[in-house]
Amino acid sequence: MYRNPWITLILGLLVGLVIGYVLAEQQPVPPGKALRLGVAPSTGQGEELPDGHPPVDGSSAADAQSLRQQVAEIEGLMASAPDDPGLMAALGNVYFDANRWQDARDWYEKALQISSGDPNILTDLAVVYRNLGDPQRAIELLDQAIAVRADHWQAWYNKVVVYNFDIHDHDAAADALRTLQELKNTNTGIPDLSSLEQEVLGG
Repeated sequence: MYRNPWITLILGLLVGLVIGYVLAEQQPVPPGKALRLGVAPSTGQGEELPDGHPPVDGSSAADAQSLRQQVAEIEGLMASAPDDPGLMAALGNVYFDANRWQDARDWYEKALQISSGDPNILTDLAVVYRNLGDPQRAIELLDQAIAVRADHWQAWYNKVVVYNFDIHDHDAAADALRTLQELKNTNTGIPDLSSLEQEVLGG
């Protein structure tokens, strides 16, 4: 049977658009991130470089290319769903992983304008503010996340880290740690706390 190649091409494009729209509608917001112990806030903000510019700050050309590719893929999905907070958060996550804190902050805050009570986005934004040198704002956001979901362990974990290492309020860190220890009794997904306990409680 004769098949018109133009009709085949148009049908393929339509199918691709439908699949892209479905994917955009179903983007989940990933769990909030827990800070790594012993890692000081990173205040570096990667700058956007023109194509072909040699990388600075130790990053590789492959990293820059990967960042551009991930951003382009998400922005492509956002063309069909510009108000999807999951996609906004996903773009924030890409910039987060690249230490592009200001860009990550902007996209997380845009996501929160639509999904204001999402504890995962609040927790990730708190980590961003910590890395931007504003630990007090980080605590405020973590408290908001906990107010929404009291058992959000990443928020409690990050409270311990920020209070202990950034604000140096060791009593507040110990209080948050006690809550985190209680949560661990019923949540097997919480990682080993021995290193954190050693840092906060000593002994």
